[in-house]
Amino acid sequence: MANGKAKWYVVLKGKQPGIYTDWPAAKAQVEGFPKPVYKSFESEKAATEAWKNKRFPGQNGNGEMNLPGIDAPVKKMAPPSGPFIIVDASSLGVPGPTEYQGFLMPEKKLLFSKHIGLATNNIGEFLAIVHALALMYKHESPLPVYSDSATAISWVLKKKVKTSLERNAKTAEAWDLVERGEKWLQTHLFTNRIRKWETEHWGENPADYGRK
Repeated sequence: MANGKAKWYVVLKGKQPGIYTDWPAAKAQVEGFPKPVYKSFESEKAATEAWKNKRFPGQNGNGEMNLPGIDAPVKKMAPPSGPFIIVDASSLGVPGPTEYQGFLMPEKKLLFSKHIGLATNNIGEFLAIVHALALMYKHESPLPVYSDSATAISWVLKKKVKTSLERNAKTAEAWDLVERGEKWLQTHLFTNRIRKWETEHWGENPADYGRK
């Protein structure tokens, strides 16, 4: 959602083409994909028509865009002013000992912090988002949740983690938490917005561990 108006995002060429109703999910489909084709629309009707025709206004005969595709909402948005929840994870290796934490902004009040054993950074980010959502659900709070991991956000939106982390005794704790997180997402209806923290435009994630 940009400027308070709903948007629809159509991905014609990407990891998983389709119509998306939020930028983080659409962005996850085009980041790293060679020559993606995608565009935002102000109405569901226009997005559906473009998806049906498999073509956007302004495309040339080669299927390439003569006009820019999606302008990421962050380019038109000021940094969040709060209140909101911000999460981050830290993994000392791939995989490695992993932990995550979440803060209430703008006062940067620590809400939770947890070690999850041997895992990856994206798994830590996923669990941090789910932890924040569960906490907000418990307190019936509508606060949005921010993370700087597009991958973790896409996992949360799909309610399924896609990772190559090996299952063994060392990763058992992390895998147990992942499965519990997936089950929570599949059995609870939450309304909190999950947004991408745009480090390039807003500066470092306030929940960052500072271990770079």
